[in-house]
Amino acid sequence: MEALNKKSVPEKELNSVLNEAELAYFEALIQNKKEEAQRELEYLTGSLEDMRSSDDDDASSIDHHMSDMGSIEESVDLTNRLIQRNIKFIKELDRALERIKNGTYGICRATGQPIEKGRLEFAPHTRYSIAAKNSGLDKRVSAG
Repeated sequence: MEALNKKSVPEKELNSVLNEAELAYFEALIQNKKEEAQRELEYLTGSLEDMRSSDDDDASSIDHHMSDMGSIEESVDLTNRLIQRNIKFIKELDRALERIKNGTYGICRATGQPIEKGRLEFAPHTRYSIAAKNSGLDKRVSAG
């Protein structure tokens, strides 16, 4: 547990403990998740354009309810938030791919210890181990 008391581990001191086959597996997993996220982003962007187009058509109509306009606004807002979330996720996946290339993938940024493979399976873009996450070190390192 002594490692959990560290503020942050400089990236140059981190070295992946995963072998080449494991790194290739996680790289493929990340690429697949990225492709899925990009497809979802394209779908959401198209949906947003459709909603805005529909909203413009409805706004030009004399016969529209305020509640309908509110529902459209709510849908647009939700879709915008989903788009932003996908963009952020794609960036996190890109950073994970960079960590694979530079040899720091699978090492906790807060503790310097290997991240559990099960955690990497669940969230291959993660930079923090379960121990760091549970103790709040991920938030302290990110803020610092």
